[in-house]
Amino acid sequence: MARSRTVKQVIDQAIRENRWASFLCYVLIILHAAVGIAVLIGGALAREGLVALAGSVASTLFWPALSKAIQIRDMNMRIRLLETLLSKANNAREAAEAFRVVFLQQFPGKEQR
Repeated sequence: MARSRTVKQVIDQAIRENRWASFLCYVLIILHAAVGIAVLIGGALAREGLVALAGSVASTLFWPALSKAIQIRDMNMRIRLLETLLSKANNAREAAEAFRVVFLQQFPGKEQR
């Protein structure tokens, strides 16, 4: 029989699995902002309005990556807070109640019938 893992081990694994996506989002943020600003400056110095406009568009593309990075960080924080709730539970019933409360907060209007 496999040894059961602690709540901390499970949550640490979930955070580790999110690490790559978070890293990728931050790299994309830096890349889009740097390339966009460089093209914007290059277009302004060359007095090419179309190139400068392309730089502006490229530099604004970092917003979607930033949004995803914030979502990943927020989810990691929620997972950590769930660890706190589960560590306070004395039995399976209390743990299930903690999960129910959290899911009702995250998904309002989806109450069980």
